[in-house]
Amino acid sequence: MAFATRIDPDLLDEEYQRWKSDPASVDGSWSAFFEGFELGHARPAKNGQAPAADGTALPASGTRDPQTRVNALIYAYRTLGHTIAQLDPLGEPRPEQPELSLEELGLAEADLDATVSSPLYAGGRAMTLREMIAELRSIYGSEIGVEYQHIQNSKVRHWIRGEVEGRVEASALSAEEKKRVLRVLLEAASFETFLHTRYVGQKRFSLEGGESLMVALDTILQSCPELGFQEIVMGMAHRGRLNVLANFLRKSLRTLFTEFSENYMPDLVGGDGDVKYH
Repeated sequence: MAFATRIDPDLLDEEYQRWKSDPASVDGSWSAFFEGFELGHARPAKNGQAPAADGTALPASGTRDPQTRVNALIYAYRTLGHTIAQLDPLGEPRPEQPELSLEELGLAEADLDATVSSPLYAGGRAMTLREMIAELRSIYGSEIGVEYQHIQNSKVRHWIRGEVEGRVEASALSAEEKKRVLRVLLEAASFETFLHTRYVGQKRFSLEGGESLMVALDTILQSCPELGFQEIVMGMAHRGRLNVLANFLRKSLRTLFTEFSENYMPDLVGGDGDVKYH
């Protein structure tokens, strides 16, 4: 970045030390600069060796500052992890990203069982390098890909990072919770199948493909008593509204289907409009 070539060296070092201690304590532009610096500083040369700051060559996993390589690993997964996500459930093999290989990051198989930590990740929690890579692959390269490093607003970027990486510590669903989620999904899917069979050609603004909305709504509802909520005010687009009325708000199916039928003529301005279940 151009500002880095004009800044006071002492101030640059001060900002760098602050960033290493707490990345959120510096301005977003500094954070982006230091993250890129760490990544570039740890990248090995084409001959498999990593050039040191003084120009000498070191083995990729040798005497080079290990913290720099760990920090670069974290930054690389935050930036490129989404490229190895298994977004296609039928896709084989899993996408690979050469930039995330151990060799490219200045690491080796022999480093995997070393204990590492970084103030940039998991609050500095100590773990083996193997565990760190497994966590990062799970966060950024599982069935959901997350890409946010391009966001210029540092507060937004840091918030997303915290939410995404916080999933590691989230407790797994119990067997009963999994059954509840499956029941909600089945109710939503069965309802859409019935509408498609019974009301062929009707404008129904199907929820098909977005049934997970019902799981999200149900999960929010289940959390309301614990959080002290007393009232919910909802508004939504047409898509999926019938499903929400039937399976979330539990509106009478008899009433719902009567209002949905072609012969329903409410005594309202607009009469028999194209969407009768507003």
